[in-house]
Amino acid sequence: MAIPTTTLRRWHRRFALVLGGFFMIQGLTGAISQQRFWLMQQTDPAFYRVESRGEALAPGDLLDLLSREKAGFNVAHVMYPAAVSPRTAVIVMGGPATDKADMSRMVTIDQYAGRVIGERSVMSGWIGIAVFLHRWALFGTPGRIFLTCLGLGVVTFSALGLVIWWRTRRADQRARGVVRVHRGAGVVAGLFIVSVAATGTALNLFTWAEVESGRSAFKNNMETGAGAHGDAGHAIPAATAADINRAYALARSQVGDWHLAAFSPAGAHARHHWFAFMDGQLRRADVLVDAQSGDIVGTYPTGLTTGGEGLRAWLFPVHSGFIVGPAGGVLYSIIGLGVSLWVVTGFVMWRRLRIRR
Repeated sequence: MAIPTTTLRRWHRRFALVLGGFFMIQGLTGAISQQRFWLMQQTDPAFYRVESRGEALAPGDLLDLLSREKAGFNVAHVMYPAAVSPRTAVIVMGGPATDKADMSRMVTIDQYAGRVIGERSVMSGWIGIAVFLHRWALFGTPGRIFLTCLGLGVVTFSALGLVIWWRTRRADQRARGVVRVHRGAGVVAGLFIVSVAATGTALNLFTWAEVESGRSAFKNNMETGAGAHGDAGHAIPAATAADINRAYALARSQVGDWHLAAFSPAGAHARHHWFAFMDGQLRRADVLVDAQSGDIVGTYPTGLTTGGEGLRAWLFPVHSGFIVGPAGGVLYSIIGLGVSLWVVTGFVMWRRLRIRR
C-alpha cells in the first residue's frame, strides 16, 4: 500500500528541519573545496598566485630550491595545484621536526620563477579549514560517524522530496513565489544531492575502512618511514635532486599523461618516494619508487594497495562532478551554492505554514 503524500510531506519537513544547517555547511564547504585553488589566488594573491610561464620546476629541483632557501624545513609532502588552475603556487607541507611527518607549517613556491614565496601555519587560512570541515576531519572518528548518519539522512530526505514532487507535479502550474522556486529548485537539487550525498557517504565509509585496514599506499609508506637506516641497517643516502627527478620520470612512465597532484620524498617520515597523479576526471593513481634502488615498488589505483579499481575508482569523479570534466566541477560548485537558497526557501515555506496553523 502506498504511503499517503501528507505523511511523506510531514517526514520531509522533519528531515529538513534537522538537516537544513548541514545542507548549507556541506554545500558551501563543498563549493569552496572544489574551487579552492582559484579561491586561494583571488583571496590571498601575495601568498598563492603565480604567473604561468614556461616549464614548472621538477620535483627534485623544487626541493633543492627549498633546502637552500628554507634550511631546517623538513618536507612531509608537496601539493600541486589542479590542472585547471596553473596560476596557483605549489604548497609544501612540513615543519621543523626531523623524526616524523611534521605538517604544522606550509611554504608556497612559485614553480615557474623558482622562488620561495612565504611560510605560515597550516591552520592560518579559512579555505583550508573549510576543506577539513567538509570532510569533518577536524572531529576524528566521531566526525566520521556523524557524517555517515547525516549522509544517509540526506539521501532519504532528497528521495522523499523527489517522490512528493512527482506525485504533486501538476500543482506546479498553480504554485507561486517562494513555493514555485522551492519546487523547481528542489527537483534539480534533489537529484544532485542524492548523487553527491550517496557517493560522499560511500567515500567516507570506504576511506575510513581503508585507513583502518592499512590499504592506503600513502599511509603505509609514512608508517614504514626509513628513519636513519634501511632494511639491512645501512644508512640511506640523502636523495639528490637528480635522484628524485629520475624517480618522478619513472613514476610518470607508469601513468602516462596524468597530472601530478602531490608527492612526498623518502626520508625519516616515509620509506619510498611517493607520487600521486590524477587524470581529467580526477581518477587517481599512486606510484611508489624505492629510494635506494630507484625501482618501481608499485602502482596503486585510487591510492590503495588492494581494491582500488572498478566502482571505487569512480566515486570521487562522480562526487565532484568531474566525471564529465572540469565543466562538471564548475556546475557542481554552482549547484552546491544554490542548495543554500533552496534550504532558505524551504524554511520560509515551513514558517508560513506554522503561522497559518
